[in-house]
Amino acid sequence: MRGVRSQKLVISYQLSVISKLKLFTVHCSLFTVFCLLLTLVIGCSDDPAVPLYEKAELAFSQRAYLKAVEDYGAVVNKYPESSYASASQYKIGLINYLYLKDVRKAMNAYATLMLLYPDSKEVLLARQDMAEMYMQKGDYRKAIGEYQWLMQNTDGGQRNNFHYQIAMAYLKLTDIKQARIEFQEIAKGPPGAELGPKVYYQIANTYYLESDYQEAIKAYEQAASLYPNSPYANEARLGKIICIEEAGNLTEAVRLYKELEKSYPNPEVIRLRIAGIEARENKGAPVGLKGD
Repeated sequence: MRGVRSQKLVISYQLSVISKLKLFTVHCSLFTVFCLLLTLVIGCSDDPAVPLYEKAELAFSQRAYLKAVEDYGAVVNKYPESSYASASQYKIGLINYLYLKDVRKAMNAYATLMLLYPDSKEVLLARQDMAEMYMQKGDYRKAIGEYQWLMQNTDGGQRNNFHYQIAMAYLKLTDIKQARIEFQEIAKGPPGAELGPKVYYQIANTYYLESDYQEAIKAYEQAASLYPNSPYANEARLGKIICIEEAGNLTEAVRLYKELEKSYPNPEVIRLRIAGIEARENKGAPVGLKGD
């Protein structure tokens, strides 16, 4: 009977983790590690916390979030040494973050998790959630600190994703040079087919934000040539033309805009830019020529 209960618990817990991952796809790599850990943990069928943990899981699956938080809390309070305690503490933070929208309580729950179970695998997920919350709040310095910790404690493609978030945080802080340094560091390694186009596109954007149109044009061209089939290729081509326009070469810009219009996903954007150039040119033309 206990074996059947434990098997149901495995399925129930993994389904709840998968539900969370649909909301935060960047957790994919950590999900694999987390599930392996839980499979080992749940194998201990003599744990007295199992009935209470199952009760919390049931409440969670029924969207009775306050009841689930209460029951997960009971697992931690009654069985702090249980192999389910760290997972329960993480779930308290997760529910407050995603479902109850109480950032303060979520942060407190994650802080408790790190205090009581600093070596648990759930800490990786908690710190990732904390970094996301800091980004959403606009507290970019603290977000950078969390992502730096995550970089030091993970490897592979996930590490690059965290590094990218650090670069974006610097960009939001308008620390353009540091953002570019971070993007360029990612580009030195193999950023991957998914992350690579964004990295090179953002490098070009940093030059554009500094009004260094010559370097921006080179960087946009590189982004488009390295990943010609990426959605960012068209954005890089558009960025290049905008640089040419803002540098004052309006005739060349119009020509390139008309070429890009044929392949750009939202041609209305291109038409508006062409119309803007034509309006500027007509405004500067002699009165007698404007209607010709």
